[in-house]
Amino acid sequence: MTQWTPKLTNVKGTDGTTGSGRYAVSDGVCTFTAMISARKQTSAASSAGFGLTLPVPAASGVRYVFSLSLDGRDADNGMWTGEAAIYAGSDGSKIDRLRVTGTSNGAAVVKIDHLYGDAEGAQEAEIITVTGSYPVA
Repeated sequence: MTQWTPKLTNVKGTDGTTGSGRYAVSDGVCTFTAMISARKQTSAASSAGFGLTLPVPAASGVRYVFSLSLDGRDADNGMWTGEAAIYAGSDGSKIDRLRVTGTSNGAAVVKIDHLYGDAEGAQEAEIITVTGSYPVA
């Protein structure tokens, strides 16, 4: 597998995260695992929440959904599952939205738009992990 450095998209101001990832492309399909660690407090630039860069562009015109986990670490002492989505109208250059299940509205999926990092007494970062496969452009 090849290493790459995934980065959050739609970030307001300074991105206080670090990323690491691995991917492989075989027979026109990219399989990847990306991990984002929040070292400093980081906010999304809009209510759309964060997105994520991809190692290679996805074939456009179809909606792709990947598995996501958010480990709250010291900030919230919990782990949430969710999804990362590339929308059909996207050009396939990045994951459009990172979302996890919320505690209200029947556990509806909510956008990840803020990471505490080192704020509010947190001693370890939140970690977002995204895994999946998609056809390449």
